[in-house]
Amino acid sequence: MDRHLADLLGIDPDDPEVQREDAAIERDMRLIEELVQIRRAKGITQAQVAERIGRSQPAVSEFERVGGDPHLSSIRRYALAIGAEVRHVVYVSTAETTPTLAPPSLQFELQSDDSFTYAEVGATVASSSAVKFLQRSA
Repeated sequence: MDRHLADLLGIDPDDPEVQREDAAIERDMRLIEELVQIRRAKGITQAQVAERIGRSQPAVSEFERVGGDPHLSSIRRYALAIGAEVRHVVYVSTAETTPTLAPPSLQFELQSDDSFTYAEVGATVASSSAVKFLQRSA
């Protein structure tokens, strides 16, 4: 968040809770961006997605807009329409610990425009993504 805007709103951007919220929002935005990248890599148009999910093309465009806040059901329908699947991971996090998604032996690293996403072994990945196995010890 812009420091000037944060000051105007009375928000402390150095507060760990604010930083956690900002990080969560960033992950949400990356999720939508990655789904759009998959759609484009597969050559699927917004109109085709709209037809598959029973919505209009402008509704799909609005879904893809960065900064939106789509429902989980909308994310699921969009993902299925493009041949993808979204999986959820829930964990308890505290300021003192860093959460772990999976043992290193089950992690892959997907790199696209300097952002990283973790996927399960055997997941289908868009051909435009660079995939490499993480070589880490448990």
